[in-house]
Amino acid sequence: MCRQPDPRAVRKTSGQQAQTSHKTECSFDINIVSEGDIHIYNCGSASGAGTRGASPPLVECPTDPIAPGQCVPLAIGAKPKQSQRQKLDRLLASTRVPSSLGASFFHVARRFIAGKEPGNALEADTFAVLRELAPDVQGILSCAVTSFDSLSQAERDSLFDASLPADLDAPLDAAALGASLARELTQQVGVLVFDDPAGTEAERPGLNRFFDPGSDDVFQTQLRICSVNGIRTSDFLPLLGPGDFLPSELQRECQTVVDSAGPRLDCRVKQGNCPGNFLQDQTCLRVPEVEAGLAVVLQGVNFMSVDATVRMFAEPAGTLAREVDAHVVGDIETLLTEVIDGQEVTIRDCRVHDRLTFRVPADLPVGVYRIQVTLPNTTGFPQFGEFVFSGAQYIQVVPPSSARFEISSEKLRARRETSPASFGSDEVRVRVRSYPITASLTELILGAEQAFDSVKFGNMDSGDTRDMVGVWFRNQQPIAAMAMTVFGFEIDSESAYQQQIDSFTDAFYSYLKIAVAAAAGAIGGGALGLGVKDLVALGLKHWLVLAIAAAVALVVMVFLALWAPADLIIEDKLGFTSVDLAMLTGASFPPPAPTQYKTGGGIRVTVTPLEKIPTQYRERREYFSEDEDSIYEIELRYNRLA
Repeated sequence: MCRQPDPRAVRKTSGQQAQTSHKTECSFDINIVSEGDIHIYNCGSASGAGTRGASPPLVECPTDPIAPGQCVPLAIGAKPKQSQRQKLDRLLASTRVPSSLGASFFHVARRFIAGKEPGNALEADTFAVLRELAPDVQGILSCAVTSFDSLSQAERDSLFDASLPADLDAPLDAAALGASLARELTQQVGVLVFDDPAGTEAERPGLNRFFDPGSDDVFQTQLRICSVNGIRTSDFLPLLGPGDFLPSELQRECQTVVDSAGPRLDCRVKQGNCPGNFLQDQTCLRVPEVEAGLAVVLQGVNFMSVDATVRMFAEPAGTLAREVDAHVVGDIETLLTEVIDGQEVTIRDCRVHDRLTFRVPADLPVGVYRIQVTLPNTTGFPQFGEFVFSGAQYIQVVPPSSARFEISSEKLRARRETSPASFGSDEVRVRVRSYPITASLTELILGAEQAFDSVKFGNMDSGDTRDMVGVWFRNQQPIAAMAMTVFGFEIDSESAYQQQIDSFTDAFYSYLKIAVAAAAGAIGGGALGLGVKDLVALGLKHWLVLAIAAAVALVVMVFLALWAPADLIIEDKLGFTSVDLAMLTGASFPPPAPTQYKTGGGIRVTVTPLEKIPTQYRERREYFSEDEDSIYEIELRYNRLA
């Protein structure tokens, strides 16, 4: 009834039907070349016993894994699947913050399987979802818990938050989950902003790379700002010429042009009369836009004091000045010196990644501001005076947006199907979960989950394009931000197996909805989540949104790795503040630059702008899976509704 070979096996089957005068018999030759064990199971419902001649009676499929990480047998004709070991090794290598949601799910699932009574409303809601699962799907749940228990302690501690209860008699409550999720988000923001899980909680100075201004050394800017919110500056070292800056690092002016094709945006690089710094040929460098009340992230050299501040001066000069505290996390990894031409020299260029954040005051009027980092002089060189100042850089403070937005998908394209193509076509399913977010200085509130589940796209071959029209996100009320996770899988083709996978995954998503609501309620209630409040107070809203998406994405990937025979071919996590969405869909801003990054699941994502017209922006997101040697594309449309 079901057969489970090793996922690494190379298999070839051929069938031949022989007709005799007495009966029809089918015989199959199976030739297997394997790098490891082959597991073959004949199991199913007891009702299958005694059918057709001398066939052996069928037995119930086991609730233990068929093979490591395989709780659902492969469908006949399915493409080979990655092993659990492959999936887990990739996650272990990329995961720097353990999952609170994953740890909580497996704890609650274990209590349900053991027949425990729910200890609170969170568990009662979760048990109700699990109780609705069909018996065979409850067997998958038991198998998934067995897979979780089979991990080594070190692996569990790396992937799952060990602070949550593990005692079978201890129920999971919202307070514990809220505290755990708050800690996870705080550490995720630390990774995103400071490349250090502890970065938001503890400051540390960078190394002293100053040189004696009275020496014969060639004078350079000593306190250097290399980038502002990821956009390289005029002080970047090695120095950049006009052709070295990316289009997104140059200031552009846009205007709406109407022609026979309709309205479009005409955006050109600004020359002269620059709002900030400029190059020798008068090309204007980008002045990053920042919402009042949010943080700015600076990367540079010689951020060597945790007592650093940032001075802000309104343009034109003399109209307004502010000084705000900074949060410093210095680079302790880049070497202090290197040897060049036989001489030891201090590293002072932008290979150094000292980082500093400061929050733009919420009451600051909109406009352009000149910013300077200010350090108390602890360099050892009194010639600098009482304080040391960086060169001037610029930001533009913009108002918050109260607009309504919609994000929709248009097309799914298989540029290259999964390998080997000779094993048949791909069967693809895309699942999206989005959360509107509201935030103030003291609370974080996640709105109701919005779900998009595509149909199963069968028979996807290289070059195929399918319509995938659907709304991924829409807000009816003003929001501070939104978070989104996107997953696409190459799945099995037989409907029975597909129903099992869908049923169990749907139950898991239902648990996530329950858990996120319970945890967010605990955080927003004010008794917990001080770390999250600190993030909001620091103005790190944009990175907090990405951290929420990262937390959901991680638990989904780990969950699927422990039981499902589906291979990841699309993975993405998106986070936008309301100002981000306003800029994407606004007529005054050029389209963003193409970007590329790699996800925790090993998917390389390339984002390419396609079109921008007033109130609408379209882009293509390409997903390359090295493990599957596949390339899939999704076209998205962002609309400003009101």
